[in-house]
Amino acid sequence: MIETASTLGTVSEILRAAGLLREFHGPEDLAVIGVCQDSRKARPGDLFLAWRGDSVDAHDFISTAAISGAVAAVVEHKVDVEVPQLVVTDGRRAAALVARDVIGSGSRCMFTVGVTGTNGKTTTALLARHLMEQKGPAAAIGTLGVFDDQGVRPGTEGLTTPGPVQVAVFLQQLADGAMEAVVLEASSHALDQHRIDGVVFDVGVFTNLSHDHLDYHRDIAEYFGAKAHLVELIASRGTLVVNGDDPAWSKLDASGRSVRTFAVDNEADVRAESVRMGPNGSDFTLVVDGERREVHLPLLAHFNIENALAAATVGIAYGLSFDEIALRLSTAPPVAGRLEVVATEPFKVFIDFAHTPAALNSVLEALRPLTKGRLIVVFGAGGDRDRIKRGPMAATVARIADVVVLTSDNPRTEDPDQILDDLVKGLNGGVHERVVDRRDAIRFAFATAQAGDTVVLAGKGHETYQVVGDERRPFDERAIVQDCLEELGVA
Repeated sequence: MIETASTLGTVSEILRAAGLLREFHGPEDLAVIGVCQDSRKARPGDLFLAWRGDSVDAHDFISTAAISGAVAAVVEHKVDVEVPQLVVTDGRRAAALVARDVIGSGSRCMFTVGVTGTNGKTTTALLARHLMEQKGPAAAIGTLGVFDDQGVRPGTEGLTTPGPVQVAVFLQQLADGAMEAVVLEASSHALDQHRIDGVVFDVGVFTNLSHDHLDYHRDIAEYFGAKAHLVELIASRGTLVVNGDDPAWSKLDASGRSVRTFAVDNEADVRAESVRMGPNGSDFTLVVDGERREVHLPLLAHFNIENALAAATVGIAYGLSFDEIALRLSTAPPVAGRLEVVATEPFKVFIDFAHTPAALNSVLEALRPLTKGRLIVVFGAGGDRDRIKRGPMAATVARIADVVVLTSDNPRTEDPDQILDDLVKGLNGGVHERVVDRRDAIRFAFATAQAGDTVVLAGKGHETYQVVGDERRPFDERAIVQDCLEELGVA
């Protein structure tokens, strides 16, 4: 943990200025060395950040934090514990602001980009980082971990966007490590829960909006509202980068900030024309303000052209030249678990994280014309997550695929068979195979596949585990693919 020095009085002024402070109980000159939101990780001199969550109320653990050395707490209501307390109206938002100002304001030392949307956040973030590296060291924080000039390291704990303390720590570490730019994936949960309210963004990217997370958000309007909160975190002189092909973003209020659009099918500031799709990526004409450059993008699928355009628009805002952007896109690296090719013989096998109707549609529509034989899809749906999308997911796969294999994803605490029952309803009587065990489902698909076929394993993507109950079990589909091919004697 990064340590700095502050005082309780300084923290109170930060909260008061944000309109969050209700009560202040404690000495203003009390030294605060760090912050923590997990009582088990509290250290001497820490300020403990407490709020009432959906399943856990951190106020119940203030005593534990104090025993470990926490000297004070930010709370949503006064607690009968003998530690100084700052009572606030919103503990989550307070946590983000306090973490930023106690740990350090790393985002103000770097060119900072936030990427939100239903799909494409990870690829767009890594493409933007790839482009910005031409000017100097650049980093990315998101689903796959933290990327910097030393490589990639875990630490986001499987979250698209980590908690407010971890965000502040990462940003300050990257700033201290001489990073000049950083791209942060911003999930709707993180935006709604104010995890990144302490970050000041120079650019905010809006990729697309479709059905997802409606188990958390009440409806699509609330989901949009969570995404739109990113606008408020963009500096007043910052830039919104918006997908001009997605009408959902027409309701965005930029509040005076600059807006740059990108699109394939519509007029926009940054466009792709004369798109040619092939087995090794795509070729297109990149058009920016009337200028044109030819680009080869070594990534499959129409949606990756959109991701590349979004990244290119970020690059322009960062001050990269048109030629630099066009040339650099031709060296775009593959992204783990995103249309990742894991076998080519005797048939092609792709792994993809697609777990929404729109994402499945995009992936399968991309592979359909590249498949000489049959398109075989192995997929499931996450347990304890948005049940409403299960039917549309299955309907999408049934419409495009030749062979449908239903199996488990991360069942969590749900009965896997019940999840598959929900998926079956979306098939509307369509032919399918039902194999609950995901390894057995892959075996079945491979035993069925022939030369010229394409097998898609959808849903797990980069994940190397399967969540069953409350347990994370090792499940690396790349290794499993090789094992299954060897069992068939074709590896």
